[in-house]
Amino acid sequence: MKKIAAIVMAFLVTGCVTAPPVKPPEIQITNIPSLNVEATADIGETLVAKGKLYVFDGLDLQERITDNGIMREYIVEPNAMRLEREDADGTQFFFASPGAYWINDKYTRRRAEPFGGYLTRKKNGTLQLIGSYDMTGAGKINPAAPRHRVGKIVDKTQPNFRQELLYGGRIGNQIKITYREFAGDLIRPGFTQEAQYDLSTEQTIGFKSVRIEVIEATNTRIRYKVLASFPDSL
Repeated sequence: MKKIAAIVMAFLVTGCVTAPPVKPPEIQITNIPSLNVEATADIGETLVAKGKLYVFDGLDLQERITDNGIMREYIVEPNAMRLEREDADGTQFFFASPGAYWINDKYTRRRAEPFGGYLTRKKNGTLQLIGSYDMTGAGKINPAAPRHRVGKIVDKTQPNFRQELLYGGRIGNQIKITYREFAGDLIRPGFTQEAQYDLSTEQTIGFKSVRIEVIEATNTRIRYKVLASFPDSL
């Protein structure tokens, strides 16, 4: 019995974090702007954009929080946290990205992980750290109201993709358009192209499946409608 108790005590002292089952991310297709609606863009700005984003319900923590513990300091670094569950009273439980929620054990001078560690959010927006380590728990967080956003969070570990056309200005009757593709946050250099169009012959221009009706164009701004965008099969 003493041996079993010792094993249980060692487990509690060491602490661990067990990740909840990961729900597959949702896929969102974004279109900017809406079709057949008049829009404007300045030179260098996006004319048309379509993106395929993988998103999950969660909390985007935008600054570090700590309980300022004297011997055991509970810390959560800025990260995208998944919503694991919501209780009947509206309290939401968010699970941190691996390594983002940790404990600075100032007594042993080592980094540890909390047991059962979550960041919770009350219905009134109050945030609280829960979890335990070495018979301790987290205190009040600082700052008390850290910058954060709750909702659909982009999963940057997934192959997010975006296509866009940029306005390059007008010289005479010619306007210039630049096409770009992004994989995640990075531009795909080999997929960047430039095209020029002569407005003296046609007010509707096209690139791939995109069709744009040019209403007015100057060297600094364009007024237009998108008649057709990039295909949804990104």
